[in-house]
Amino acid sequence: MYDKAMSAAVDTAQRRLMNTSGSNSVLMATACDLKELCELTEKLDPSGIDFDKGGFEKLKINSYWSRFEKNYPAMKALFEKLVRSKKILFNSRTTINKFYNEYSEAYEKFKAVPQEEQDDEYIQQAVIAENMYHLMKNSVSEHELFYTHLDKVINILDSSMDMAIYLARKSTGSSIGDYIKATPVSVTNSDYQERFRDLNNLLNNDK
Repeated sequence: MYDKAMSAAVDTAQRRLMNTSGSNSVLMATACDLKELCELTEKLDPSGIDFDKGGFEKLKINSYWSRFEKNYPAMKALFEKLVRSKKILFNSRTTINKFYNEYSEAYEKFKAVPQEEQDDEYIQQAVIAENMYHLMKNSVSEHELFYTHLDKVINILDSSMDMAIYLARKSTGSSIGDYIKATPVSVTNSDYQERFRDLNNLLNNDK
């Protein structure tokens, strides 16, 4: 007993999975941007620098802020891309949930066929239908997890950039950045190093 409705549902689900999770999807594009951001933050890792010392350490400090200023435009551009991707991913997440619910409804009807009517053809089709069900379910989970992860990265990157701009201006008089929303007057170098470490840890979990 071959179920045409279930076959159509599987074909539709497969196309939708390719659109929402394939090589041209927002998931893949954002993963590439996060990889690029990870490489950039590794260049700008402030750990190991004692920002409160003078002497020779002052040369390292000035060198660090000079390196940050040079790479700041690329970091800001990535930040803005990730913010845009988050909006697209929100829509993609909503869409894949809708598709999953539609497929689940068709799948439940298919599974409701009485056992005495389940011939070999039905059983073969059931294997394919169940596999697609799990693929759709996994895609829903992937979108949820990725959206949550991206939101954390954006928030930590946002505050890290603000801290860096404030501290660079305070330390070197640099005019870097037009980005600060509010001057974080209570921010210390240790706060920045800790925040940047959080960012690095979060990005390195993607590897």
